[in-house]
Amino acid sequence: MATWFAALDLDPRTLDNYRSILRCHIQPRWGSTPLSDITTLTVNKWITELHQRGYATSTIGSITKLLSMLLTDAADEHLIPDNPIHKRRRRGRRSHRIEPEKIWATPEEVVRIADQATALGGEAAGLLIITAAWTGCRWGELAGLHRDNLDLDRGLLIVDPRVGALHESAHTRWLGPPKTASSARAITLPPFLVDLLRNHLQRHDGEFVFTTESGTWLWRSTFIRRVLNPAINGNLDRPNAHVRTYPIRPGLTFHGLRHSHKTWLIASNTPEIAQARRLGHHLHNRVVEVYSHVAPEVEQRLINALQRRWHTATTMVQTHPIAPEPAPRHLTSGIAA
Repeated sequence: MATWFAALDLDPRTLDNYRSILRCHIQPRWGSTPLSDITTLTVNKWITELHQRGYATSTIGSITKLLSMLLTDAADEHLIPDNPIHKRRRRGRRSHRIEPEKIWATPEEVVRIADQATALGGEAAGLLIITAAWTGCRWGELAGLHRDNLDLDRGLLIVDPRVGALHESAHTRWLGPPKTASSARAITLPPFLVDLLRNHLQRHDGEFVFTTESGTWLWRSTFIRRVLNPAINGNLDRPNAHVRTYPIRPGLTFHGLRHSHKTWLIASNTPEIAQARRLGHHLHNRVVEVYSHVAPEVEQRLINALQRRWHTATTMVQTHPIAPEPAPRHLTSGIAA
C-alpha cells in the first residue's frame, strides 16, 4: 500500500487522511476479503451499516471514494473484471447533486436534548452531548477520551495525535489517531463545562471519561439508537417506552452537534483561524494557517460567548420546562467536517 499511496499526486494532509481511512475503516472490513467477493451488494450493505452506526454522510462518502479508487486500480490491473462501486449517471447536461442542508441546534435545544438523554442513558449520556456541542468534538474523540487527556486545572481537552479517537468496525473497537493530523489539538473549555466534567470524574474512577455503566467503551450505533435518537426526535410513537421523550430538533445527528458548535462560533464573529484550530480543521489558505495565531483575547472572547450561551440556555429551560414545538431551521453557512 505504501507504493500505491506514493503514486498518488496528493498533498500530505490528504494522504494522511486516506491512510487513516484505510487503517480505520477499509482494512478492518475488507482486508481479509478476496477481491472477487467484493460486490455491489456487499458494498451497499456495508454503506448501510456505516449509516446505521451514525457516521456522517461526508465521512461515508470519503470512505467509499477511497475504496472505489482501490477497486478501480485493481480492475485496471485485471485483478477483477470491473469496479463494483458504480456512480449514478447524471440526468441532463446541467444535472448536479444538491447536498442537503445540515440541521443544527440552538444551545437551549441542546440542553433539552441532554436532559432527555440523561433520563434515557444516565448522567454520562447527557454530559457527552453537552461536551460535544460546546467543544465541537467528533464522536470518536469523545468516546475514546482518556481521563488523562482532560487537564481541568488549565481547562483543556486534549485530542492525542496517536490515540485520540475511538474507532470501530462491525465487531471491534480500538484507539487510534483522530480523523486528520489537524484534528490533534487542545480545546479550551468554558468554566461551566470544567465544573461538570470535574464532578463527573469524581463520581467514577474509570480510565475513560464517557463509558457505559459497566465502564466499557460506548458503541456508537447502540448509543444513537437507544439514547440520542429518542432524545432528539422523541419517542411518542412508542407507547410502551419506559421514559417518555418529546421531539426537540428532529433529524439532528451527533455530528450535527459539531455543526451547531461551528454555527455558534460564526454567530459570535469568531475569526476563521480560531474556528479552524478549535474544530481541528485544515485551512486551505496556507498563508493564513502558517502565519496566523489565535491571540489570548480572541480565545477568551470565544470562551466567554460559550459560557453566556450556556447560562442563557439553562435559564430558559428552567423558566420554560416544556419545550416549544420544533420549527424548521437549517445550517446556511460553514460546514464542520
